[in-house]
Amino acid sequence: MDRPNDLKRVLADEIRAAIAETSPAPSREVPEDPSSQAARVALRRAEEMLTPAVPDEAPLAAVKRLAIRALRFLWRNQSSFNALSLAAGSGIADGLDRLRVETGRGFDELSRRAGVQEARLTLAEGRGAPAGAAAPSAIAPPPLPPGVYALFEERFRGSRAEIARAQRFYLEFLKDLPGPVLDVGCGRGEFLALLAEAGIQGAGIESNRVSVEACRKAGLAVDEGDALENLAGRPARSLGAVVAFQVVEHWPPETIFRFLQESRRALAPGGVLIAETINADSVSAMRAFYLDPTHVRPVPAEALRFLAEAAGLTDPRIEWRSPLPPQERLEELSANDKKLNALLYAPQDYALIARAPLDA
Repeated sequence: MDRPNDLKRVLADEIRAAIAETSPAPSREVPEDPSSQAARVALRRAEEMLTPAVPDEAPLAAVKRLAIRALRFLWRNQSSFNALSLAAGSGIADGLDRLRVETGRGFDELSRRAGVQEARLTLAEGRGAPAGAAAPSAIAPPPLPPGVYALFEERFRGSRAEIARAQRFYLEFLKDLPGPVLDVGCGRGEFLALLAEAGIQGAGIESNRVSVEACRKAGLAVDEGDALENLAGRPARSLGAVVAFQVVEHWPPETIFRFLQESRRALAPGGVLIAETINADSVSAMRAFYLDPTHVRPVPAEALRFLAEAAGLTDPRIEWRSPLPPQERLEELSANDKKLNALLYAPQDYALIARAPLDA
């Protein structure tokens, strides 16, 4: 009988029995995550090292086995402690797995309850609205008095000559129209004057009384009132183009969509829609956006393109406008400089240009 081997086998059996008594069997219903699996691998490796063993090919193997047997009383308690520590580690790993699963279930339940509450609030808000309540005005008067806002535009929008020079670009898209042009939110009338100069029939709608009076004194055809109400009152297919320069950022999304729908209805087949607004993808352009206290929210180009398509307009395209001069941009000495210019100093405005379907 090989007594050293028997001693090693007996000691291993004792340790395994201690581990089995103190370590709960792992639940097969609880999946392990990668970190738990790594911990268990480490525990198994440590368990393999608990039983002292001397390979047969080791120098003085017999002497070493005799020494282990003689000194067993010194390390046996330590081995038991190590076994219990491994068992505790395994139990902690099991507990963490269960905690992870239970926490995930708790988050799922909280998300479900939050969705239910949101649905209830939406339903309650819908029921709370009076049945005969009128829809809010499409273009509410600016929060500032009309005269104050007119002065604001005079100071910050740019001179009439600058605006006319920038807007002349759009005349190229308004040749051979199937009807007159409606300038929504025409302001001081710069574009209406350009239309008259080019021999294109056009009229404007403006909510600011001071601006309306200034346009009329200049001989421009401008109505005072709400843009969407004016547009909705137009006969179907009666307009050749609808233009709105720096207007949609004054509206919430639902009003923008209604404007696009009414434009689609009022445009004759092949008619043109032009909507210019601040470029939300240019960080530097946001200074101009937040400067105007009547702005509601920036309108990203792709969002406006999507809404135009959803409203039934076709061939939408984006024209980037108002680039910054070179001295206000980074000198592009590297690819990163180019990326920063695209993010920080991109064109300040863009225009959505779309058409009413020809087969409408």
